[in-house]
Amino acid sequence: MPVQTPQYSQIETQNLTLGYDSLTIVKNLDLTIPQGQITALVGANGCGKSTLLRGLARLLKPSHGGVYLDQTNILKISTKDIAKKLGILTQGPFSPEGLTVRDLVAFGRSPYQNWFQQWTKEDERLVEIALETTRMKELAERELDTLSGGQRQRAWIAMALAQDTNILLLDEPTTFLDLAHQIEVLDLLWELNQNQGRTLVMVLHDLNQACRYADNLIALKDGQVFAAGKPDLVMTEEMVKEVFGLECRIILDPVSGTPMCVPMGRNGRK
Repeated sequence: MPVQTPQYSQIETQNLTLGYDSLTIVKNLDLTIPQGQITALVGANGCGKSTLLRGLARLLKPSHGGVYLDQTNILKISTKDIAKKLGILTQGPFSPEGLTVRDLVAFGRSPYQNWFQQWTKEDERLVEIALETTRMKELAERELDTLSGGQRQRAWIAMALAQDTNILLLDEPTTFLDLAHQIEVLDLLWELNQNQGRTLVMVLHDLNQACRYADNLIALKDGQVFAAGKPDLVMTEEMVKEVFGLECRIILDPVSGTPMCVPMGRNGRK
């Protein structure tokens, strides 16, 4: 079934400051997300990765500066219009008991519904495309709580696809998954970028996976950008030491040829 490649949208920040109550996490951040590519946010716990992603998704209001979508401050864009351009997958999303995969994916069409326009053939078409793309069609009538962790994550990604946005923001999409399911989900996200040209921004903890799957890395330290660019430029022993407080060696991944971090333990143990 053919899939239309979304039109690119540009997302950027200007002097963005984010925090909770009196605690500032992200400070005066100027950032432009590359269009049509995969960007991974990396950094130590508490550095501001998830906070930044929440700010980009308009889930957290800036205390200063702003986030801009196609040069318009997202706070000035209606919720429905934002939802047609930008999708978000948070950590550990909650779903009501008894919800089927198809029901969940159909929620992705909510931004296009209103009192005079109900479910359409286009809605149905995009739900079917999302199920096929994520290889969830055979599981469409299954309840979410009967699925494996990897299958559930694919179902949530399918919902985001049905939303038909050209930007997807994902907060630790591989959390709580075993290694095989982590690779399954990351392969799927890579295919979405390669085949449909979607812009993906995701928070990842695994540096080696970030280097293998992302076109760009943004390494955060104390709420600011320490380094940004292609993995082979950002992933250095100095960056890992400064950002993570970890001694390491950087070698080439024998499979992908991308940078690979080999951590050194206490007392130089390898």
